[in-house]
Amino acid sequence: MIIVRPIREEDIDNLMRLAEAAYPGMTTLPPDRDALIKKIEKSTSSLSKQVTEPGRETYLLVMEDTETKRLAGTAGIISQLGEDDQFYSYKINKVTHSSKALGKKVSVETLNLSNHFEGFAEVATLFLDQPYRKKGNGKLLARSRYLFMAQFRHRFPDQVMADLRGYFDEHDRSPFWDAIGQHFFDMDFAAADLFGAVNGNQFIADLMPKQPIYVNLLSQEARDVIGRPNDQGKAALAMLEKEGFLWRGQIDIFDGAPSVDTFIDQLNTIRSSAVGTIAGEAAQCDDTQYLVCGGDITSFVTCISGIEIMADGNVKLPAETLSGLKLSVDDSVRYVKL
Repeated sequence: MIIVRPIREEDIDNLMRLAEAAYPGMTTLPPDRDALIKKIEKSTSSLSKQVTEPGRETYLLVMEDTETKRLAGTAGIISQLGEDDQFYSYKINKVTHSSKALGKKVSVETLNLSNHFEGFAEVATLFLDQPYRKKGNGKLLARSRYLFMAQFRHRFPDQVMADLRGYFDEHDRSPFWDAIGQHFFDMDFAAADLFGAVNGNQFIADLMPKQPIYVNLLSQEARDVIGRPNDQGKAALAMLEKEGFLWRGQIDIFDGAPSVDTFIDQLNTIRSSAVGTIAGEAAQCDDTQYLVCGGDITSFVTCISGIEIMADGNVKLPAETLSGLKLSVDDSVRYVKL
């Protein structure tokens, strides 16, 4: 059975394997064992913390194949950006210059360093191992984060954002980084990306220019990729847009990728979900597949399953689902169509 659950300390070797498979490109999953151990510790301590409002918590969920005990993917949530490190992005603005003497008016775009997303939650660290990219596993992994936020809503703020990976050419070169970042950091993209993941973002504040950057002074190649996700990330962007995320002119300061956001309560998965009480074991389910989750915050589990929905709103689940979720009669579940 394929489930999604919070990470545990004993998952470190499995997580290291996934990080090596995801590198480069996954900023929040660096192939550094010490950094990953700290991420596991931060997630487990966040789960055990008594929370009345969002703060410095981060949660790392993992997809597990229960038959092989192999981890198949990761999905993370940062409770509130800007608590530990300032969070930077570029905001695309427009500036107009005019000259009466020449009778000309010129409008140009600028990139302004911004902390716009501080105070937002972030969904991040979405990675699915190649052999498991089938049978709805990608939707299960991505949307499990939204079900987690719905189940433990008081732990998160009103809004949520997501970063995507920017465009890279066939030589793994980022035109946007080459045009801006490399001139201020004196290192290649992968090195800067890994340094930020392991050491935090203070070096960005230390070295990035504070003045607006005029887009028309950049190379055409760099201008063309502003707001463009990597070709392999187009499906991820489409999935985010289906949830209700919108691009409002914020881009990643490293690779120019679009940064999208929405209100948590407007996420399609949350708005379309329902809560029911388990009335027993299902005798028969139709062909409709659902994402089903339950448990308290430390035992939270999500899976794909059929459901028998009763007239009174209660639900019955297959025996395998009840076993996988470790739930029984009278326990509550949240479910939404896959």
